[in-house]
Amino acid sequence: MPERPRELAKFKTELASLTARVLAVDIRAYESMPPDRLASELEPIVSGLLASANGLIAEVRVAYGAVASTEERAEGDPLAAPYAGFEQAIDAAIAAQSSSSLQAVGDIAFLAHLELRQRAERLERVKACRDAIAIVGECDSALRRVRKALTSIDLAFARAGYGEAAFDFASELEDSLRVRRACARLRARVLAAGEPTPGTLHAALRAAGTAIAMLVGWDVYPSLRVRDRLQLRDVQRRILDWLRHEKDPTAGMRLWQDLVAFVRMLAQVNRRQELLEHDAVIVHAAAVELESIAGAPPAAVLARLAPLEGLDEELDALLARPERAGAGAWHGAIARLARGYRRGAR
Repeated sequence: MPERPRELAKFKTELASLTARVLAVDIRAYESMPPDRLASELEPIVSGLLASANGLIAEVRVAYGAVASTEERAEGDPLAAPYAGFEQAIDAAIAAQSSSSLQAVGDIAFLAHLELRQRAERLERVKACRDAIAIVGECDSALRRVRKALTSIDLAFARAGYGEAAFDFASELEDSLRVRRACARLRARVLAAGEPTPGTLHAALRAAGTAIAMLVGWDVYPSLRVRDRLQLRDVQRRILDWLRHEKDPTAGMRLWQDLVAFVRMLAQVNRRQELLEHDAVIVHAAAVELESIAGAPPAAVLARLAPLEGLDEELDALLARPERAGAGAWHGAIARLARGYRRGAR
């Protein structure tokens, strides 16, 4: 495995430059475009980045190729599970990296080369598609995977002792936790005042439109699923249209009901596998801890429960005002969630 300073410096410089180009593509600017503009403006940008990334990763793969083949790797190795998702396999490679080892660089390059080649083929096929959702979806997926590949290689170099990581790397669990918190906060803002009356409908929809605009502007927004983002934009457009033209209250109430159904639907983020596994561990541990606690949980327990924000509305209310809840409320909420995990309901 080469460790020549000049070669390492070259790879790190090219990684940083290409990652910056990928991060500069703001998918929000394209989400409202018709299919023909997406095919002529967004797709060529993404295809070019895919090609550049695959070229660079191919060089990294040659320089730091994995020592053992997939068949020879031990159980638990990220390359020993060919059916694991790309993102999960990358996270496993990073988690398994030992100090000063460059093997993870080769592992990630191997995984990324296969994945990005497939993404390039899919993007080529979607060019002739007239479906905006399909085009945005494929471009978004390709950009996510390029970003994941490049930032993970950057981190693997840093962990091996070759400089500092130039970009933040987020695991799938970290991304999902951020998405869940954002969705929960949108839901709380929309539902805070309850069901509006015809007299309060204008103010309620205006506040909801503001909450949506805030979410669209947050860094976490591109981590939402494409279909959720596009549906959110559609609801936002409908709210603005109703506010501008003061449509009749009946239409406004239907719009409100659609909005409520949508923000509640966003809770399906809790079905992501990484969240199911993460939440089950925390809930079961909390259930055991709370058995010996008579009052509100101490700060240490609350800190361990904090990542569950967005999982459950009752628990969210307790976490928001822990000092106001008695022991019974905490025991009841955690016990109910624990039963759900035992039944496999979540």
